Amino acid sequence: LPFENMVADYIKETGNHVAYRISPLYDGDNLLASGVQMEAYSVEDNGEGIQFNIYCYNVQPGIVIDYATGESRLATDDETATSSKNETSNSTNEKTVYKTATGKYYHSKEDCSGLAKATKIYDVSLSEAKEDGLEPCSKCH
Repeated sequence: LPFENMVADYIKETGNHVAYRISPLYDGDNLLASGVQMEAYSVEDNGEGIQFNIYCYNVQPGIVIDYATGESRLATDDETATSSKNETSNSTNEKTVYKTATGKYYHSKEDCSGLAKATKIYDVSLSEAKEDGLEPCSKCH
């Protein structure tokens, strides 16, 4: 929502155009997108007013989402405690790595100094991190 509002405010204030694209991203044959990629670029000022490319996870606090079937339900107390630490779940038995919403690297340790300034850290599978084009962090790999 903050990014959508940023674009709307920019257009209202300047009257300029913004190239804007939202792309849902699916993992395998899942019926629900695991998130969306949001891109925006202000045209008349060559991106000086608005320019971003972010990934927003399809998660909801207190809700367990089955991306494969599209079903959702309220989380139990145990699931809520787990999801407050980790915003996403790694449903495979694959190695878990850590990333931020906008970072270029994945981390093998949640307490890596490369994540020190991050406000949110997401746990993902190693294959998902690589699919997102992330490189291994030189500090923890």
